[in-house]
Amino acid sequence: MTVQNVNINDIFVEKSRFSPGGVLYEPDFDKTGLEDSFANMGIIHPVIIQSDKGGQLHLIDGRKRIQFALRNHFNEISAVILPDTTPVTDIFTFILCNKRSGIEQSIMNKVRFICFAMDRDSPESWILNFLCPAFGFRPYSDFLKDCRRVNALPDELKLFCHEKKFSLKQILNLTHYPEEILSQLMAWRPDIQLTASIMDEIASNLKDYLRAQNKTIADFPGEPGVAEIMGSTQSPRDKTERLRELIRRKRFPVLSGVQVKMDKTVEGLNLPREISLEWDRTLENKNVDVTVHLKDIKEFDGLLDKVSSPEMKKALENLLDEL
Repeated sequence: MTVQNVNINDIFVEKSRFSPGGVLYEPDFDKTGLEDSFANMGIIHPVIIQSDKGGQLHLIDGRKRIQFALRNHFNEISAVILPDTTPVTDIFTFILCNKRSGIEQSIMNKVRFICFAMDRDSPESWILNFLCPAFGFRPYSDFLKDCRRVNALPDELKLFCHEKKFSLKQILNLTHYPEEILSQLMAWRPDIQLTASIMDEIASNLKDYLRAQNKTIADFPGEPGVAEIMGSTQSPRDKTERLRELIRRKRFPVLSGVQVKMDKTVEGLNLPREISLEWDRTLENKNVDVTVHLKDIKEFDGLLDKVSSPEMKKALENLLDEL
């Protein structure tokens, strides 16, 4: 394997079939040290490129070295040229070794790298038997299909999953929802708090509600209550809870009616703030929690009388009947 000087303009850098630039979410870092090293010591290591069957040169490793050379008006750079017969698995093994720390920053990066390898005709057996175990995956029969589904998610959502370091299961849950709904979630991102479970819940309820009403997601922001929530001055956390509750009520109108009835029952008790009643808002569990918040022992007898009153007993009976 010989090193030779190559005209930089003859090398595909961004267009290289092996460029991971549009594939991996890579961390920002201070380039000053690297620039100083190049300036003081020169470009010591040759770049790695492959010549395809048509003679076009594709960069495999050395993007920053080439960028430095171009900024300093170099016309040529030393390079190791791999022939077109080089196994693609060897090339991807090299890229993996070089980019591993960045790839392993998130599950999303790992999945996107696997799809990158598939797109470059890496053998499925090599991906399943070498690449997946290297990333800690235990591939199942539809694993590569699931990777494709993940890679087909909207770009903004993929970046969000990378930044939040979602698990593979959490990301796969999101692939079951229409792209339009997922894009709407990303549009709400500046105003509400999004976790994997909240996104899954909102997307699921929205999907079912819109389908039942024969509506599209484009109709939803204009529905009563939505704009008011998003335009309010409440905290993102409060907006999130209000939006979740609004969507749940739209998705489960019967349950919402029951909730209203139960809330009115509690309101009718005129309970002091020291006494609270809580139940499962999905109405799936037949249980009511009665909590006494005691700050002064002198309040105990009065609060106990309220809790044990006939009105409280009747209200609890009605609440339990609804569950």
